[in-house]
Amino acid sequence: MKLAWYFCILANGFGITCAAQNVTVGMEPFPPFITEQATGYSVDMLRAIENISDLTFDIKIMTYARAKHELEFNRIDIAGHTPKELETKAFYQYAQELDWQISTKSDLFSFDKKHFDLELLQRGRIGTTLGNADFFAEQIGVPRSKFIETATLNQLVSLLLKRRIDVLIFERVSVMGLLQTKNPGKIYYQTIGEVPASIAVSKTHMGNKLKEKLDRLIKQLDQDKIFAGYLKYSRMPESGLVPMNIQK
Repeated sequence: MKLAWYFCILANGFGITCAAQNVTVGMEPFPPFITEQATGYSVDMLRAIENISDLTFDIKIMTYARAKHELEFNRIDIAGHTPKELETKAFYQYAQELDWQISTKSDLFSFDKKHFDLELLQRGRIGTTLGNADFFAEQIGVPRSKFIETATLNQLVSLLLKRRIDVLIFERVSVMGLLQTKNPGKIYYQTIGEVPASIAVSKTHMGNKLKEKLDRLIKQLDQDKIFAGYLKYSRMPESGLVPMNIQK
């Protein structure tokens, strides 16, 4: 015991920490960035950070609405994924995003592409996952009251397949990857724009320190290598039929 105690003192003298800093992460399933099994490209990035630092990440899967709520009340350290610099004003009262971001595309999905017309959208039934309706309502200029929210992406896709919503709106690859497993027939998609995804920490002294540390560590990673499997989706057309041969 004395030897271990002495080693820690010596190690700290050289700038090495003996105890890892545990960071609690709350994330919505957002495949391929994060799955319900807590795997995916963003998880790979966090694990890569662990390899070059004293941080360890305890990843908890939850709805985006809950992740934001838990972050607001300091019950988690990181919430994600956020639409970088595009969240509501209320969100930025208690949260701040990392400098890191990756570009994603948000798409409309429907069995009939006529529903992509803004006039029909105003009268239609639009679905997204819990915590995203305010953001998407503002993005496409449709009243918040037109949105139906579900706890999971699986439930959301199920609503579309059962024709209980006219249009689904969410991140492209997450939806397309799930539709591929459902054999739904012809479904159309249309991009509403690129949304840079990031993750957020609290606007507190501890949150500031964590942000500074993560921003520095992420710059040391090979982002192109970590996210290589995702980047090919950015080359897809802006609209068309959902392909049924997406490679995960």
